[in-house]
Formats: sequence, C-alpha cells, structure tokens
Amino acid sequence: VVFILLAKIYDKSYSRKASAFEWEKKVNVYFINENESVRANDCSLVSPLVRNILNAETLGPGALEALFKGPTKQKMDSGYVTSLNSGVLVKQFEVKNGVAYVDLNSKFNEKVAGACRVTAIRSQVERTLLALPDIDQVVLSVEGKSDGILEP
Repeated sequence: VVFILLAKIYDKSYSRKASAFEWEKKVNVYFINENESVRANDCSLVSPLVRNILNAETLGPGALEALFKGPTKQKMDSGYVTSLNSGVLVKQFEVKNGVAYVDLNSKFNEKVAGACRVTAIRSQVERTLLALPDIDQVVLSVEGKSDGILEP
C-alpha cells in the first residue's frame, strides 16, 4: 500500500514538472497582411504571427512547417494570406556558419508566376528563417536544384 501511494505521489509530481509545454518554443512566421501590403504597394511586406514549435531541435524546419500551414481562419478573416503553394514540404534542412540550406519539394515553385508573388514568397520564407537565432542567410533549393529558384 505504501509503495502504491508513493508511486502515485511521484507520478503526480513528475507530471507537473515535465509537461509538453516546456518543450515548446515561440517563433515568428511571416505572412502577407493584404490590408498593409496593398496600402504600401509593397509585395515584400510581410507581418509576423506567433506560432509554437514543439521541439527546439527542429526549430528551423518547424518554423517552416508552421509557415507552410498558412494563417489560421481567424487571421485570414483579418486579412492575412500566404503566397506559398499548399503541399510544400522540407526535404532537407541544415545550418552551416549562419547559412540555412533548405531543400524543398517541387510543390514550392509549382505554377508560381509574377514578380510580385515571387517577391512575396521569398520574403515569407527568408523573414521566417532570418528571425531564428544563428541564421544570417538563406539558400533555397527545390529537389536539390537551386538554379533559378524564385528569382524576381
């Protein structure tokens, strides 16, 4: 009986100390706010929205995944949109000497046209990653190829 009582007390104190929330990290992901970008006539103008990333070890890919999910319905009603295609996935992510090397699947640049959209996409991805610690530059590739990726 004493063992069972101690096990229950230990279990309750352990669950209070170690929760999933201790492993969350808040990051900014950048979306277009149509109200602001249209008024400013600036395709690169993006605004941050806070998202929680569950594991600090995957902070960069986690921030990108949050970006690729797009704004919530509530934020869309407030004018936030994304220029990114749905279905974009991170295939490879590595940071070396402050440079984030990001390889994405082919959905990233599928049917992307127009200088304004290209500028908005680049701004969303770069601002999201540059807001993270230890990232000073972003190099994008799609399916391992970087030639001509979203060049305005």
